[in-house]
This record gives sequence, structure tokens and C-alpha cells, in this order.
Amino acid sequence: MEGLTTALLGRACRIFLELAYPVGERSIPAKKRLFWDVPPEAPLERYLPPQVGPDLCQPVGAAPGCKPGFAYRLGCAYFPHLKLQVVRCDKGWVFGVDTHDQFFPGGLPESDPEAEAWRQLLTANRQLKERIEQAWEAAGLTTFHKLLRADLAHPEPHY
Repeated sequence: MEGLTTALLGRACRIFLELAYPVGERSIPAKKRLFWDVPPEAPLERYLPPQVGPDLCQPVGAAPGCKPGFAYRLGCAYFPHLKLQVVRCDKGWVFGVDTHDQFFPGGLPESDPEAEAWRQLLTANRQLKERIEQAWEAAGLTTFHKLLRADLAHPEPHY
């Protein structure tokens, strides 16, 4: 995984987990605690498939302009499906949060008794995603929004 290091992955995981589980390490499900304190000198393969099972880490297809990467189902205190994604682009490794909550793209009908709870979950997930990605940027990690802002600030000429 050219350019991806355990130090980089570990920094991204720690920020994600600190914000996703604000009560602390003890509140993280046991099998996900592996990502709480990733030693920078550890071999990267220890944190990739197949050593990390498919319930925690899966290869993901490439986003436009990017190469395949990985999705880590780290969850959060209230929703187990939140994922840390890392994909390789021409400009390096890019981190993102997949809220994995688009089961009902149009939302639930107002008549559904769980409609309000679903809207609250979507709002909480979106806010947590924003906090994590902002914290990653503050720590020097690249996010899709950071790349987009850079492209908008310095567009390449199209001929």
C-alpha cells in the first residue's frame, strides 16, 4: 500500500474513535479497540484484510479519480455501521466517513412511527462525520472536502 503507513492509519483511527466514542476507550466494542492505539512501527498488513476480518475491514471500490482503498466499520456510540474510509488518489491517501445510513434515501414516510428517530439519527451521523473530517484536516490528513477546496482554489486548465 504505497504511501499508507500504520502511523497515518493510526492517527486517522484514533481521531475517529475519540469523537465516535466520547466516553473513551472502554466504550468501544472489544474487537474495534485494535484501532484505538495503532503502533506506528507495526506492520500495516496487521490492519488490512485478510488479517482484519471482513466484519471490520473491507476493500472498497474506487471513487471517481481514485484507486481502491478500505472501509473500516468502527461505528460510534449510538450507531455500529459508521465507517472510516481511506482511498488512494493521485494526490495521496484520502480519508472520509461513510455514515452508512442511506437505507431509505427518500426518508421514512411521516406516518412511520420511527420517522422522527430516523431523522435524528441522520442528523447526528452527519454532524459526527463533519466533526471527524474537520479534526482529520486539523491533524494534517487529507479529506475529500480538502481536495475539493484545493481544486476550486487552483483549478487546472481544461483544453
